[in-house]
Amino acid sequence: MKIALKDISHSVADQPILASINVTVEPGECLLITGRSGSGKSVLFNIICDITRPQQGHVLIDDVEIATMTALQYARFRRDLGVIFQVSALISNLTLEENLLLPLNRHHSRLSLNEKHQKVRKICRQFGLTQYLDQRTDRLSSGLASLAGLARALIMEPKALIWDAPMAQVDRAWCQHELELLKDLKDKGTTLVLCSNRQELITSLADHQLHLGVPDELTLGSEHAAQAQKCQ
Repeated sequence: MKIALKDISHSVADQPILASINVTVEPGECLLITGRSGSGKSVLFNIICDITRPQQGHVLIDDVEIATMTALQYARFRRDLGVIFQVSALISNLTLEENLLLPLNRHHSRLSLNEKHQKVRKICRQFGLTQYLDQRTDRLSSGLASLAGLARALIMEPKALIWDAPMAQVDRAWCQHELELLKDLKDKGTTLVLCSNRQELITSLADHQLHLGVPDELTLGSEHAAQAQKCQ
């Protein structure tokens, strides 16, 4: 999936948060979005996911602007985008298996129940989660919950994965495990957008880095408020 941000600007309560952001991420590339707290990382995350529409500018998916997509194009976009929020969106009173079935029930209505369960078990084997299938997700450790969130985002085999604050709640050993999973996805052509300040861990994956300035910099008209740089 190709993701292009064209002249994105956005304000919250009349406070500029994002200004003139331009970056294109080709299929199989990784964009790392960094910035201090309050710089707009989560706002930009919401814009790329189409939770929030930008006040100015355009978001294009495979050269088609989200705002002009047909219903069929938009349904494909939602299906092909894996999303992991900063706070786990796992439903705490459901088991891991029930959580993983949710996107399949929504987007793969033609699959039989047996086929859906097979897909769940396959991804759990890949992620080492099989023994937790019948466990409620509120009883998982932070590391396992993070891994479960990643598994749920990937069960649809998306063309792109966007992750807000990846690996924020896990120790270094878990980070390394998840980094290896992300590298494997990237090698297979999955587009990655990671909103994080853990540059020491994630920079090795990045093809582009976008550093967001804080609102004061935008108010002052800083030319360096948001710069997308090609990584070496």
